[in-house]
Amino acid sequence: MALYRHDRSILTINGYEITAFDESADSISVAPIGDDGAFTIGASGGGVFVFTGNESATLTIKLLQHSADNKFLSDLRNQILNSQSAPAPIEFYLKDTWNGDEIVGHVGFFTTPPTIARGTSHNPTQWVLQFEKVITKLAKGAHN
Repeated sequence: MALYRHDRSILTINGYEITAFDESADSISVAPIGDDGAFTIGASGGGVFVFTGNESATLTIKLLQHSADNKFLSDLRNQILNSQSAPAPIEFYLKDTWNGDEIVGHVGFFTTPPTIARGTSHNPTQWVLQFEKVITKLAKGAHN
């Protein structure tokens, strides 16, 4: 049996805990940017596997429209964009405290500015960041 409860997961960006997730099934998503490598197969049928060394990933988070978390991320993005010197990169930490999954991202930056939408229903604010190195440690999960 597997269990998951979203409010038992922790996401921090530069040490600030993000909590204002929207209700979507993918309010937190970590996706590899490239493959680990590829085989080149020769005429004899033998091959060589070449590792790319690419450990990068994209972090996408969807937050409630009006939240302190959006203000924090907006302020951080503006600080980076308006910096007069080289800005410090972003770090993130994600942990599913019930199941033990843990993901850490190093050397990240915002890549896609959020789209702002308003209307007669809730519109999440989506933040997209890419990280040079992401380390993923998946666990077997609670009660497995």
